[in-house]
Amino acid sequence: MAAPIEFVEKQRIARRTSVLGAGFVVAFVVYGGLLWYTMVVQADFYRTLAASNALRTEPVPAYRGLIVDRKERILVRNRLSFDVVLDRERLGRGAAPLAFLARTLGLTERALSERLEAARGRPRHEPVILGEDVSLSEAATVEARQLEYPELRVEVSSRRDYAESGLAAHVLGYVGEVSDAELASGRFDARLAPGAIVGKAGVERVYEAELQGEQGLRQVIVNARGRIIEEVGVDREPVHGHDLRLTLDLDLQRSLEEALEGQVGAAVFLDPWSGEVLAMASAPRFEPNLFQRRFAPEAWRALVADPRKPLQNRAALSRFSPGSTFKLAVAAAGLEEGVITGSTIIHCGGAASFYGRTFRCHKAGGHGAVDLESAIVHSCNVYFYTVGQRLGIERIAAYARRLGLGEPTGIDLGGEEEGLVPTPEWKQRVRHEPWYAGETISVSIGQGPLGTTPLQMARLAAALANGGRHVTPHLRWRGAQGEAELAAQARAEAGFSNATIQALRRAMSGVVSYGTGTKASLPGIAVAAKTGTAQYSSRSAGVDADQLPYDIRDHAWFVGFAPADEPRIAFAVFIEHGGHGGTTAAPVARRVLETFFGIVPEIPAPVGVKHARAT
Repeated sequence: MAAPIEFVEKQRIARRTSVLGAGFVVAFVVYGGLLWYTMVVQADFYRTLAASNALRTEPVPAYRGLIVDRKERILVRNRLSFDVVLDRERLGRGAAPLAFLARTLGLTERALSERLEAARGRPRHEPVILGEDVSLSEAATVEARQLEYPELRVEVSSRRDYAESGLAAHVLGYVGEVSDAELASGRFDARLAPGAIVGKAGVERVYEAELQGEQGLRQVIVNARGRIIEEVGVDREPVHGHDLRLTLDLDLQRSLEEALEGQVGAAVFLDPWSGEVLAMASAPRFEPNLFQRRFAPEAWRALVADPRKPLQNRAALSRFSPGSTFKLAVAAAGLEEGVITGSTIIHCGGAASFYGRTFRCHKAGGHGAVDLESAIVHSCNVYFYTVGQRLGIERIAAYARRLGLGEPTGIDLGGEEEGLVPTPEWKQRVRHEPWYAGETISVSIGQGPLGTTPLQMARLAAALANGGRHVTPHLRWRGAQGEAELAAQARAEAGFSNATIQALRRAMSGVVSYGTGTKASLPGIAVAAKTGTAQYSSRSAGVDADQLPYDIRDHAWFVGFAPADEPRIAFAVFIEHGGHGGTTAAPVARRVLETFFGIVPEIPAPVGVKHARAT
């Protein structure tokens, strides 16, 4: 029986061997077929796929347009900077790269992790900027550790450079990374990539579409570490942003900001015929270059908590009581409506009674018999109380608006404060109270519920200079022909009678030549202006500003134009808690006017030294 059993077993093994061999043959045939199909039939497909794995689409940055002044001197330019970016597709070793980068850049791992977390919703192939505008030594350190940290690399980018280090900061604004909310708002080009740099404030924001440009795209070959080894071609050339020319005069702007140094306030200087903004500043200013990097939380808190509010644009976005400068609007209304003439005499005994209440003049003994010119020159309150009573609040409000108060000026800056010119209708609608006649008396000297911006007061000065026409202040240069056309239009559409304009010019010239604004006088040039002191606290009544704590002093104004007979520049200067306009605001105007007219300021000789006689 053994032989048949061995035979059967041999047959079984033979069959299994045959099946196994056939399986190997079939597998080999299938494998060979697949290999042939892949290498021959699908060769082009896989060759393209392999090439695409080595290709990467890189953005080609478009430079933002330059910003220049009226004489084409650079205010804002671009500069090269180094950014450290992280390739999230290659991040696989936990926090080691972040710890290294934190040590190198002087940041915390938590801050870097938060930046990484903020990009979680974006496509993973998009790199994340973890360190922007790093120093050359920091960039070199990252590059030197490329083999150890291949997920990190240094890229060269373009950064804004505010050439004058904060000059005209509130006009120019600043740039920053576009937020997801801003991208979703539709205000920006839909092709902008997350993290793109856009205008956040000032003309950088208003003229974003022109300054931005459009980034290009290029194809590059990268090695296994993601480093670029060859550029294949450009898919789309970048379109650089257009340059923006402003109406600002760099020399005037420097003079203005030097004069405002150490003060809190604002000032605006305009061409009274075209509306060109020649200089515009808010003090204190901030440093726009700080926004080129992410703020450390403590640095941002310190900036926001600064009691002087350096980010606040006091020139156009804040309103204040105009004080006695508003008397110009009341005088213009009184003359146009015929309730007074230039020779109307009103007696000031230091106080006057209206509607059963006593209203005082700032001069305790009174000014005696005053006409319009002396009332403006010496800023007599009683005179304007009387004119205000004769006019009534409706006519005062109508002429104030005619001079550009109580409404936006239309300047191309964005977010402008409207100001407030009160009326009975306004008070009933907003405060649900009737207008009381005594309130008109307060408004007639620029107090009460009345608010203006320095920009609006500059437009008021421009209207008095050009005969009464509204000009639209603007920052963008419209070309010599365009500005000339605007000036010609202003001359053709004067809105006040010549008698009114001449009476106000004579009175305002007297303010500077022998009245409250003598600190703005210029040799050989007649300056027409009006000082103003806007009461801030009841504790300041009858007390000299120098004797009061700073935070309860009155605000100071100086509003006017020059030359008085043929105006070429109009202005408004506001000094917060400055006390008297003739003391603190007038010298600011004088400094800018000296630059405008090319007057070399006189330097006082040291004590005991005599000037040499000119020959």
